[in-house]
Amino acid sequence: MKKTRKLINCDLGECLVLNPDGQIMPWIDQASIACGGHAGNDDSMAKTIKLAKQYQVSIGAHPSYPDKKHFGRRSIAMSLNQLFDSLVMQVTTLNKHCRDQKVTMDYLKPHGALYHDIMHQAPIAEVICDVIKATKQELKLVVQAGVNTEQIMASAAKKNVQLQFEAFADRVYQGVQLRLRTEEGAVLATPEEIENQYYQLSASNAFQIDTICFHSDHPPSVKALQHLQVTTTC
Repeated sequence: MKKTRKLINCDLGECLVLNPDGQIMPWIDQASIACGGHAGNDDSMAKTIKLAKQYQVSIGAHPSYPDKKHFGRRSIAMSLNQLFDSLVMQVTTLNKHCRDQKVTMDYLKPHGALYHDIMHQAPIAEVICDVIKATKQELKLVVQAGVNTEQIMASAAKKNVQLQFEAFADRVYQGVQLRLRTEEGAVLATPEEIENQYYQLSASNAFQIDTICFHSDHPPSVKALQHLQVTTTC
């Protein structure tokens, strides 16, 4: 029996010491590329875009609060105007590199604390939508599936932005919520668990899921992706 398969996305271009981007890119559908907020620089953006182009992978901007010290995993106290300016700068920088290589961005996926905050704070969600409108491109906004859906849909509809709902293959769920990273066991430990959760989420009708994320900085996720590639191409 053929298993249901959803789009696979991965956060890349994050300048990890053991850079997995070259390994991962052939196995995914969407690459969310860090653009200088939590990680990333001109060199990493250009290299990651080149890889995505080589494997015909959809490119997304992956901006965050300007916080490389904490890898974008803490909310930053800044005005909405300051946040807008920072995010526009990040996304514009990635977009310039895309134009240089004659490819286009398809979506925007916030990172870390910013991703969490847009799901719970409508003003920040609207700033993200304004950033998308400022690019003058029809970028989809990737948001967490099953969480505050009505609120995020209202913010997106207000700005005429299309949403794409995301789940996580390698994070532990408590209902529809993710277990906090500060808690023990927040990430699934084995490739087998991650692969099984990917298929469970792909087949789930509990809420809308369009794309499923695997984290590139988690080695079991990379192994799960490799096995998925083998089993879906045999």
